[in-house]
Amino acid sequence: MSPTYVTGTSRTYRLNLWLHRWCSLLATLPFLVLCLTGTVLIFHEEIDAAMGVMPAAPGLSASQRPLAESVDAVLAASPDEKVIYLGLDAEHHPGLLLLNTVPHGDSGFERAKLQFTDLATAGRIDASAGDGTTLTGFLLELHAQWFLGPFGELLGAFFALLVLVSLLSGLVVYWPHAKKVAFGLLRRGKGPRLRQLDLHNTIGAIVLGWAFAVSLTGFLLGFGTLATGLWSQQQLARVQSMHTGAPVDPRRPPIDADHALASALTAAPTGWQVSSILWPGTDFSTPRHYTVLIGGSGLDERLVRVVLVDAANGEVAGTAELPWYLKAITLSEPLHFGDYGGMPLKLLWTACTWLTLFITINGAWLWWDRRRKRKVKVRDDIKEVAP
Repeated sequence: MSPTYVTGTSRTYRLNLWLHRWCSLLATLPFLVLCLTGTVLIFHEEIDAAMGVMPAAPGLSASQRPLAESVDAVLAASPDEKVIYLGLDAEHHPGLLLLNTVPHGDSGFERAKLQFTDLATAGRIDASAGDGTTLTGFLLELHAQWFLGPFGELLGAFFALLVLVSLLSGLVVYWPHAKKVAFGLLRRGKGPRLRQLDLHNTIGAIVLGWAFAVSLTGFLLGFGTLATGLWSQQQLARVQSMHTGAPVDPRRPPIDADHALASALTAAPTGWQVSSILWPGTDFSTPRHYTVLIGGSGLDERLVRVVLVDAANGEVAGTAELPWYLKAITLSEPLHFGDYGGMPLKLLWTACTWLTLFITINGAWLWWDRRRKRKVKVRDDIKEVAP
């Protein structure tokens, strides 16, 4: 091995050690918050059901009432509001229809109230999700936005970037150690610090792939609001500008939700289904058109397409696909929260989360213990030379 190679490797090692140490330390407290809130959010469906936030799904029925009857039931119960969104989620909420209502004059979702109906009967189902004070909603706002809105999302992306750099630099630092010591070996009889270091390296290697995937998806999700706003102002706005016409009554459009759903399916690939319908007059539709989101199964369920349906005559006015950056962000969400593989995957995500949190705290302790011992040594050295 040449001296030049040794020097280069030493410099690379020192740089990555510095990056690993300080990126980890900067991310320790935010990562603690993210792990604690993320663990709860993994089980958000179960928690919401237990607390009555989300009503129990009635289950799919052989027959169901028209969507318009559910809309009528919600409007009758909320005469001062209008429906702006309708959601169908047969996988997670079979037989349940989700609707958002807002006061007259609103076009955004900031003050939206979530309501539910039974698809089989079109009857309203009472739940506490509409008041906006749910435990999981509170924790999600902390986890995703740090109570700072879109800026908080970007702050979360920065924390995720710190973790990514820490993981990659940690792999470089660990590699020389891995070639000398058997994987998983905990050296005994040489002090707690060395044992903790072996635990740090071993557990870090075990969860490295998972931690990298979750951190990368968290980084992407941090740009969700920014990316959605960019898409809305550019591509969606361009599609909307091509299809204008006289506005319709946003509370009672001439074409109801059932006709909008049927029209959108004519523009959908075989096997795709409608997942959401946004009413005319919202921030993501035109004053005349429904914005209908359609998706397939598997990965295609997340790669939605947008269909504009004329609310005056039911014709399909245009279609659009999500841009690549929104597709990447959309696919990141289920991988980040582990909510696509049932309870076994949720338990695996929880275990990996706590193992990653352990090595984060363990790494902070190793740094603090080293500094403490160094200060003690310096103090002892001063005492020895002091007159």
